[in-house]
Amino acid sequence: MTNTNPSATASRSSQQGTGEIRLVNVAKKFGAFDAVKNINLTIPHGSYCCLLGPSGCGKTTILRMIAGHESPSSGEIYIGDDMVVGKAPVERGTAMMFQSYALFPHLSILDNVAFYLKMRGVGKTERRQRSLEMLQRVQLDHLKDRMPAQLSGGQQQRVALARSLITNPKVLLLDEPLSALDEFLRLKMRGELKSLQSELGITFVHVTHTQPEAIALADLVVVMDTGRIDQAASASEIFNRPTTPYVARFMGGQNVLTGRVSGDGAGGLALSSAEGWVFRANADGGTHRKDTPLSITVRRDRVALTRANGQPAGSAVNTIDGVVEATEYQGSYVKVTIDIGPSGPFVAHVSDAAYFAEPVGPGDRVSVSWDANDVHLLSEVDAATGKDRYTASPH
Repeated sequence: MTNTNPSATASRSSQQGTGEIRLVNVAKKFGAFDAVKNINLTIPHGSYCCLLGPSGCGKTTILRMIAGHESPSSGEIYIGDDMVVGKAPVERGTAMMFQSYALFPHLSILDNVAFYLKMRGVGKTERRQRSLEMLQRVQLDHLKDRMPAQLSGGQQQRVALARSLITNPKVLLLDEPLSALDEFLRLKMRGELKSLQSELGITFVHVTHTQPEAIALADLVVVMDTGRIDQAASASEIFNRPTTPYVARFMGGQNVLTGRVSGDGAGGLALSSAEGWVFRANADGGTHRKDTPLSITVRRDRVALTRANGQPAGSAVNTIDGVVEATEYQGSYVKVTIDIGPSGPFVAHVSDAAYFAEPVGPGDRVSVSWDANDVHLLSEVDAATGKDRYTASPH
């Protein structure tokens, strides 16, 4: 992306006002179906926020309510200091880039970008000049006279971005913008989106169901499930310190195990599982009553894997055994999926060097172990008290 003068960017942002978004007790019903359930969320001005979750979790409904294409059944939505519920999309200072790009096939690239300015009564000379400047920003000015059908998928996406940004919005809303691209182009456009957001300094809200996409792009990741926010935090916090079993499993980098507290002291927290395994975690400063059920997570890449020695692993701390179900070569590591019984599957990411030094395959019995420093305790918020609580979760 072409760089611009930082002072000019700051001036433009100041003229537009703040792009902070606040959702206060926002709910949306479609008949008897609760699509969004009393959401409270603040998206800071100038941040890149990803709404992440499976299909049907409510993330696109939230995006459409911010844009003004849906009205909340209850609650308030603020952009800056303005409560925007009831306002038309054009009055909100937002722009929306749709998944399909929605380019006009009969208009040139330049006229596609200029379309919204034409609808707002901007003169032909000015709107064409502003549109050409925006095409220069996304490095497509040399294709200004082409039609959409003559462009690649990535080029069409840049045109859609330019058209969305031509009105200098405070907030850009993106609905699955990379889903139609092949993997190589998706990675390239991911970098360009982040670069563009940093350059413009405006708020981006990006809906996706792809975990690596959210982790790579977002300052704020909002993980959703069935109309609720399970966790909203930085990408690093979401990945390394999930607060619920759902987030840990959905993000894909963690194994979730369950036990009951058997000891809690200066030496750390001890858990015993139904299978007879013993887990130990470093003290977290909390108080845990004996026999309380807890869930823990262990990152897949922090696990050591060896062939089982024929002895049950239950007597060793932070060690379990099972049978290899499948292996998948991922280039720099091998994903080994292990059947550990009702609590499984358990996944280990083994470096390619370590794996090929002692390869295992389906049917092999293996042991996996990890350090207490790599154990993370899960917490959830109790809806009745509003306080964190530790919980076990069914697999």
